Amino acid sequence: MTVYLHALPKRRLGAKALAPWAEIRSTIATDAMNKANALDAAIRPIKAGYEMLGQALTVRAMAGDITPLLHALSLARPGDVLMVDAGGYADNAVLGGNMTSEAVRRGMAGLVIDGAIRDVAEIRDFGIPTFTRAVTPAGPNFSQIGDVGGPISCGGIQIRTGDLVIGDDDGIVVVPRGRMAAVLETSQATLKAEAAWQRRIAAGETFSNILDLAPMEPAP
Repeated sequence: MTVYLHALPKRRLGAKALAPWAEIRSTIATDAMNKANALDAAIRPIKAGYEMLGQALTVRAMAGDITPLLHALSLARPGDVLMVDAGGYADNAVLGGNMTSEAVRRGMAGLVIDGAIRDVAEIRDFGIPTFTRAVTPAGPNFSQIGDVGGPISCGGIQIRTGDLVIGDDDGIVVVPRGRMAAVLETSQATLKAEAAWQRRIAAGETFSNILDLAPMEPAP
């Protein structure tokens, strides 16, 4: 029984590289990728108002197994988002209050669990953006099987350590590291277009006209 550690990226995104992404919502980012790379809608924030931005630190865990997450937390760096493929298992939590306190101390940017968590009230008080598929009081197992830093499937999306993670009230979107420049450019263009739409709507124009929809036809 082994938890495998995969090679972690040596180069990290600095504050300057992340700054332009602060205004990019999850909805804008997925639109820029042809409606792709949004995690399963069942993975929801445990508190309204979260704004999460950081780089993925990936974990693959067996059903209800806490050990790979503990190893990952020991390696976490400021700005990391813990992305956990726990198989969607909902009957045993793989994250609780004590682990979250370590994540906060390490300056992590967020926690995303495709599985279950517990101690939700305590985690809300910590303030770290936390998203999960399920909540249960039942504690974890220690099967000592899993991976840290390897490619995973979380919420139905393929994710690698170092990918960009955006989370908010609408959900979570992952931008592959190699596509960041193109997705940012498209996202910024969308923001400019939306600002122009809002000005036209405020001036009294209908959104259907702005989008140049084909006219409706009388029903037969």
